[in-house]
Amino acid sequence: MKASIILTCTKPDVCAPPPRYWNSLSNLVASLLNSVRSIASLLLLLFLFIIIFSLLGMQLFGGKFNFDETRRSTFDNFPQSLLTVFQILTGEDWNSVMYDGIMAYGGPSFPGMLVCIYFIILFICGNYILLNVFLAIAVDNLADAESLTSAQKEEEEEKERKKLARRR
Repeated sequence: MKASIILTCTKPDVCAPPPRYWNSLSNLVASLLNSVRSIASLLLLLFLFIIIFSLLGMQLFGGKFNFDETRRSTFDNFPQSLLTVFQILTGEDWNSVMYDGIMAYGGPSFPGMLVCIYFIILFICGNYILLNVFLAIAVDNLADAESLTSAQKEEEEEKERKKLARRR
């Protein structure tokens, strides 16, 4: 049984992808390589964004999430603050963290409701602005790679036409 699988895999047309998929694969690899610099800049911006909101969260909520249950999402120290901001950016139970922040400032009254601004700005800027910039970079570079390969295809077709014209 294993020998038949090994023999089947030694055939070049079974293990290697068909040539018609190589162009799309090369487009994808080229677009990823072209977008590395842009994505690295965006990741640096995202990291600075997380650090700024972590430090701001430590100033606003450090030591104030003292509730009966043990909470993992606190702003008591810098590493925990980084994880909490990352949790909010991913959208994982961010509304309960916001609720804890409201309750830390006295509940849904005047100072507690102002705390919502921190969480809403963090969630909206992190998810909708930075994520869309990442997608725009990826789509733009993929479109550039496809246009580049289509231009290369046209050049190859032109060379083929010239070769055929010379033969006649």
